[in-house]
Amino acid sequence: MKVSLVLIAAHAAQAAVSYLASVPESLMAKVASSGCTLPAEYQILNFKAQSPDGGKTFDFIDFGFNDKDTAISTHCYLNATSVPVPGDGRADRYPCEDERVQFIWKSGSITAVEKACPGADGKEQYEAAGTAIVAINCDGAANATTGRSRRTRRANVGCKSTSDIIQARFFSLQPVPGG
Repeated sequence: MKVSLVLIAAHAAQAAVSYLASVPESLMAKVASSGCTLPAEYQILNFKAQSPDGGKTFDFIDFGFNDKDTAISTHCYLNATSVPVPGDGRADRYPCEDERVQFIWKSGSITAVEKACPGADGKEQYEAAGTAIVAINCDGAANATTGRSRRTRRANVGCKSTSDIIQARFFSLQPVPGG
């Protein structure tokens, strides 16, 4: 089992190195000449959620996003009124308060997508993506009974990540779709 973990860690480290090695020369030249900072690492901060079923699904999620390299710090959330950004048929992405950052929530992980390197028109030309695994603990029982009614109703329980700060790396850099 330890060998498997070492191999997984080595693969993750290689992916981070590969990301920087695979950046197109034209982009590296732009970075060098324009002061553009490519996203490399980010943090998910204080992840919280509400779950009707003890943590299997979530009605609401809330977290902070921080990228020290690009100096982007923003608040992100997903609830019943959240609307995904118009897309190109890929997984639904939800905007954070700073719209340069979007996220995809899927089965205990957050894929952060950060736009970078604005062109002459001011629009970012590239986006970096990376996935953070979010280990979660939920408090209380998923079901609660009402005092008089004998019916069982679902009660939301509070959930949060097991760590207040989750470090992650971007592993992909692509042109902004439709950009």
